[in-house]
Amino acid sequence: MIIKRIICKVNESKKEAFFDSQKQWRSLSEVKGFLGQLGGWNTADPLTACIYAFWKTQREYDVFMEEVHDGIVDRSGQIDTYESIEVSFFQEKLEIPGMEAGMSEFVARTNYIRATLPQAKEEAVQRFTDMQAKVWNPGMQKSEGMLGGTFAFSQKQRNLCLVLTGWKSEADHRGYMEERFPDLLKTADPQRDVIGLTGEQCKVEEAWRVCAE
Repeated sequence: MIIKRIICKVNESKKEAFFDSQKQWRSLSEVKGFLGQLGGWNTADPLTACIYAFWKTQREYDVFMEEVHDGIVDRSGQIDTYESIEVSFFQEKLEIPGMEAGMSEFVARTNYIRATLPQAKEEAVQRFTDMQAKVWNPGMQKSEGMLGGTFAFSQKQRNLCLVLTGWKSEADHRGYMEERFPDLLKTADPQRDVIGLTGEQCKVEEAWRVCAE
């Protein structure tokens, strides 16, 4: 699975226009290989939009870019609504199991997103991946309201990861952070393996949710 992460910086005066233009991506639902798309405003920066799209294969995404993408952009007028855009691509390494069995249910039910982007030390990539599989995944799976997610690696930078999880609510995510996260952090001890960490969280905008048909 391919994950496309899109981060847009928006001026306050154009926030409503960006919101409306983002709704134009609903036509993605009919595109072959498309699995779903979610997004919202960064809880730490309400003028930053965070959008995540999921595709079955790189080839199907490439066909979409060649045949469909530009038409949606032109119709939406979105290019005039943001100050900057950052696009990055990740290839799934591990599924993060949760309450939902597949990506379609994940997209349909997720209301709160947590994304972290750890940069692992080159020599620690495998150990960091093992900790995700053996410590973080089982621990998160036991958390109330955790719907699932993906652990993926950047297509451009082999030691840059994306850990993306979906939650039924912000309260469920907060409960995980208070009740389970500290013990998981202690066990996994990511400080020994990671040289940098960024990320974002957002409440899902219902108008931006696109489910595959």
